[in-house]
Amino acid sequence: MPDQSLTLGQALGRWILHVVVFLLSGGVAAGASALAYQAIAQTQTPLGIYAVIFAAGGFIAYRQTERVLATEA
Repeated sequence: MPDQSLTLGQALGRWILHVVVFLLSGGVAAGASALAYQAIAQTQTPLGIYAVIFAAGGFIAYRQTERVLATEA
């Protein structure tokens, strides 16, 4: 449910924040799991699994950011 009281600048700022949070947290989640798996198994896995981990990690962080911003408003 979008907040109608946001200005265009605030909405753009929040969108940029969400994108940055999604990319950073998704990248960290996929990278950390790739390093851990390769260190333990001594083999590489298909890239598809890391794409799923990236998306899931990014989405979780995105939703948490929404909750934090909603409680501050």
